[in-house]
Amino acid sequence: MKKMIPIILCLALAACAEPRVIDLNDSNDVARMQNVMELEYRDWTNTAEKMTTSMLDSGAFKKVKDPIIAIGDIKNDTAQRFDTDILTKKIRTTLLKSGHAQIAANYSGNDANATKVRELRGDSEYDQSTIAKTGTLIAPNMSLSGKMLQRNMKLESGWFSSIDTRVEYYLQLTLTDLKTGLSVWEDEQPIIKEGDHAPTW
Repeated sequence: MKKMIPIILCLALAACAEPRVIDLNDSNDVARMQNVMELEYRDWTNTAEKMTTSMLDSGAFKKVKDPIIAIGDIKNDTAQRFDTDILTKKIRTTLLKSGHAQIAANYSGNDANATKVRELRGDSEYDQSTIAKTGTLIAPNMSLSGKMLQRNMKLESGWFSSIDTRVEYYLQLTLTDLKTGLSVWEDEQPIIKEGDHAPTW
């Protein structure tokens, strides 16, 4: 029996370590997701929703005729390595669906953009009647840029308690009128977490 105990423990641990597929369309399944100190799906979704709601409710798009937004750099100043397109993609999708603004994809770092297509002018391999003519690109009149910050703080609640960490993430975004250079909307959304295994530099 004693020889069987290690085997049983190993099997139990293996069973606990099995991955679980999360159905993102099931709110209960999402709510049961294990909490982590890093930024994850729920953080991106909730923050993007709050930011776009704030932007749309501000009336900023009423100040510029036919708003066309260039998505600028969203600087990642945190201890985690991630592509900030995870966040901006959700924001730009919501803005497009709202009908209040258009996105200047040519200024958003896409490889297969309008400028690349125009480089095919004069290439005999392509039917030139299918290539966009000169003077058809529409320039953006607004830009969206920002930064993601991280601040770590040690927490101690008593002599015999373990030391946890509070991690404060801040997403700061600015919407600028490119004609005037004036900021027409700004906001900051915090994401606060407490626990151990905090991301550090």
